[in-house]
Amino acid sequence: MDILHSLFKDLENDTFSIASFCFEVTGAMAVILDKSMCIQYASPRTSEILASRGIHLKGIDWFEVFVPAKVRDIIRDKCYSLFAEPFFSPIEFESPLITLYGEFSYIWKVYHVKIPEKGTSSLFIILKDSSNLRYLAEQVRRMEEKYTCFIQNFKGILFQADHSFNIDFIAGDIQKITGYEKEDFLSGKVKWTHLLHSDDLSSFILHAQKAIHVSGYSCEYNYRLVHKDGQLKWVNIHMHNSCCRDSNHQFIQAIVYDISNLKHTEELLIKEKNKVHQYLDVAGSLIGVVNTDMEITLVNKKACEVLGYEEHEVLGKNWFDTFLPEKVRSITKENYKKIISGEMTPPPFMENYVLTRAGEERLILWHDVVLKDESGRIIGTISSGEDITERKKKEVELAKAYEELGSIDKMKDEFLSTLSHELKTPLISIKGYSELLDEGVLGPLNTKQKKATDAIVRNSVRLKRLIDSLLFLNIVNAGKTKYKFDPVSLKDTVDQVLNSLDSQIKQSRIKVHCNIPSSIPMVKADQDYMPQVLLHIIENSVKFTAAGGSIFIEVMRESDRLHLQVKDTGIGISQAQLGEIFKKFYQIDGSMTRRYGGTGLGLYICKTIIDAHGGQIWIESEEHVGTTVHITLPVYQ
Repeated sequence: MDILHSLFKDLENDTFSIASFCFEVTGAMAVILDKSMCIQYASPRTSEILASRGIHLKGIDWFEVFVPAKVRDIIRDKCYSLFAEPFFSPIEFESPLITLYGEFSYIWKVYHVKIPEKGTSSLFIILKDSSNLRYLAEQVRRMEEKYTCFIQNFKGILFQADHSFNIDFIAGDIQKITGYEKEDFLSGKVKWTHLLHSDDLSSFILHAQKAIHVSGYSCEYNYRLVHKDGQLKWVNIHMHNSCCRDSNHQFIQAIVYDISNLKHTEELLIKEKNKVHQYLDVAGSLIGVVNTDMEITLVNKKACEVLGYEEHEVLGKNWFDTFLPEKVRSITKENYKKIISGEMTPPPFMENYVLTRAGEERLILWHDVVLKDESGRIIGTISSGEDITERKKKEVELAKAYEELGSIDKMKDEFLSTLSHELKTPLISIKGYSELLDEGVLGPLNTKQKKATDAIVRNSVRLKRLIDSLLFLNIVNAGKTKYKFDPVSLKDTVDQVLNSLDSQIKQSRIKVHCNIPSSIPMVKADQDYMPQVLLHIIENSVKFTAAGGSIFIEVMRESDRLHLQVKDTGIGISQAQLGEIFKKFYQIDGSMTRRYGGTGLGLYICKTIIDAHGGQIWIESEEHVGTTVHITLPVYQ
């Protein structure tokens, strides 16, 4: 009481003292009010917060100026009631104050102080900012919420146990992992050791004893737990030694995670890894992985077989120094250094020799791929290879055979050319005299003679076409084909072809329907070769269409091209044969007893000519229904 009395007197007199120094240094707010609630003294910190530094507050009504109206009367009555209280009966409450920075809440501690020698009574108020206290309390509350939320949502288990494995704290996903409730452990009904698989119990106890008795000891192991329902679970347990300073009591703190799914995944990965090794071993290719130190880290069975080594003899060896012939070792090694440094990209395929255990050099066709880690750093290469040693030998032999065949083919072309010219010369005479006979120029013919001369003329024409085809083929093979492109009328060309085939069409009793508008433009074509194409196409339709059938010829314009269609109701072509019919010497019926004649060159020649004209030719057909030949040619401009 004397100390407070002395403190009050020092402050009231506004003299320097230990009390005023303490308030100045600590920044506390202190106020002395008289019975009328006017300020007798205000500490420097009070002036700074409520008014401004250097402004005197003495004589100002404390409640009217600094206490908000909403609580003013309540607080004033509370303070007045203190005058009736004995000395040293302070009151404490929280109330807002009007400061320079707005309203803020403060903790008020109010003392009633009497000065007997003066006969005065005053109130001594010490004010503390409650916002920091509330902030700290809020932080504590939030930390408690986070801790509670963490414990409630923790997918593992946290527990603390003594040297006898009695658990005095446990939290987390207890029921899901063990099948037991929290109370089962805290009551001692269940100990952690009760859950361990019998094969893992001794190992757990060994490590747990170390965690109890060795200060700072920490360990992490995987064990099997037996769930309450009998199900086996794999868990990861991290144990740590802790000590209670008050009693020097050692105990275990542990974190437990259910890793059953992880273990299952691990087992699957092992199985997949074994499968991959099996796949690599049964692969027909050599497969190997070389790291940045040029060491072999993976090799399959096929590679070992070709090299003549066992797998353990190959793994870890320097690929270049051990398995490459000296003649290619240096250059191959330098290129590999450039690849793993990122200076060079490996070619898609590369031929290189390997050296076997027996000292034999085998030629391998390699395909290399750069391996990178997750950060994109090159960690080596994986290579797959095919032993092409025997193939190379056969290729050399085949090249020689091909060269010989080329000579034979050249001889054949020369023979065909000579034969064609030799046949064409007498054919001209045969064809000319037979036509003279047939036309009666050399005298009248009876019916039998007329029939005979008709056959001679027809077959001489057929023979001429055959010889012309052989000559054209020879020209194409020699690369000496020459075209002269002029404006050609498809209508006139078709009429010319139909006229030449008139007797054949009548004899076959086939109806031909031709729909070519007279206004159709001309095409850019060779006047000699284009009639040959149309003659062969239309003649084919006649040949493969039965008596009473029909042929439809139509031409239409499509942008800068003319589209010619020759459609018949003939025997048709199977889908399997459609892809072959434009090949040289291909015939739909190639048997010795085939019904329809031909050399198999007609459509090949047609396609060759149409392609040279910048056009297109294709066929649509259905067996027993008919065939449509499509030809497109550029319009002459």
